[in-house]
Amino acid sequence: MFGRKLVVTLGVLAALSRFAVAVSLTEDFSSNPFGAWSFGVGDNSHTQFVWTGGALNVYPNSSLPTVRLQRPLGVIVTDTDDFTLTTRFSLTVISAPGDQGMQIAFGLVNSSLTGGDRTGSLANFGSDDFYHTVEFNYFPNVSTFFGTGPTLAPAVAGGQVNSNADAFANFASVFGPESDLGDNTNGLTALPQNTVLEVVLAYTATNKTLALTVSQVNSNGTLTLLDTGLVPLDLVANGYNTNSPFKVDSLAIMTYQDGFTTTNDPSLIADLTYQRFDFTTSAYRPPSDVTIAIIGTNIMLTFSTISNSHYDVQSRADLVSGSWNTIASNIVGTGSAVTNIDIGGAAMPARFYRVGLVVP
Repeated sequence: MFGRKLVVTLGVLAALSRFAVAVSLTEDFSSNPFGAWSFGVGDNSHTQFVWTGGALNVYPNSSLPTVRLQRPLGVIVTDTDDFTLTTRFSLTVISAPGDQGMQIAFGLVNSSLTGGDRTGSLANFGSDDFYHTVEFNYFPNVSTFFGTGPTLAPAVAGGQVNSNADAFANFASVFGPESDLGDNTNGLTALPQNTVLEVVLAYTATNKTLALTVSQVNSNGTLTLLDTGLVPLDLVANGYNTNSPFKVDSLAIMTYQDGFTTTNDPSLIADLTYQRFDFTTSAYRPPSDVTIAIIGTNIMLTFSTISNSHYDVQSRADLVSGSWNTIASNIVGTGSAVTNIDIGGAAMPARFYRVGLVVP
């Protein structure tokens, strides 16, 4: 899979621009988010997402259809990339009946591959299709299934392992004493309501762990770390299949439908106010620009690279019709600019190029 920058050959382009290594994204909802954000699953026909200026209000109701509001990250992130997602929000739980379970959720998804079926249904337990998801989950329900109190459980779903497998075939989460806040003797027994919280999801690629921490944001702007008792999620030890890694490209806020309850008995109704998202990753962007030089009947392309990364160069004669043809593949990055020559390219009536960073 490529992340690509399209470059049109209209002449010799300007000098090579800087190559961005780390990627960051901040959303503080100071302007209307609808536009930069879009609905990847469902729509806003039940007005579950409302911008009030400086905040995004979200009203999950598990009896309603699943809705996912998402914003592109500008990069593809997989399990070989470190990343951190920091979120500030507050919550009010209106209804979370016992012996049911539904999560307040946000995180990272794949805009085209992540579905909206989180629970399955009585008619089809295996319909879950939330592949490629890295997710914060808070279940405010007190139930015999989850334990003695509300449950805080980060979760990861990788890619589909085969054509028949549901998302839980490649799923990792923590359910047990660590995630059951009711088991805490010294720390939280539930997330504080009507209080601004800062949640950090920090993924470490070397050992494939996802750590979740929660802090209270004080009136003077300082943070007080809250004792959740939660240990980092070890993806592999908890069922994640590294042969089908997650690939995420969008920030997302989810309001899930529960396939096991009715409109008269929703498992979750809540009010949420999101103030800010900050995302950073070490994942690489494709080259931000390419220099093109005509040398006789040939064209020389020059672009920045990262050491030991791999790049493909593709061309086509027409942007309206035809397909991209790979003219050079697996070019190994050196950490500086590299060149590639398209023999005979300048003799063509028109020629368009793109350079792609190969994402494993």
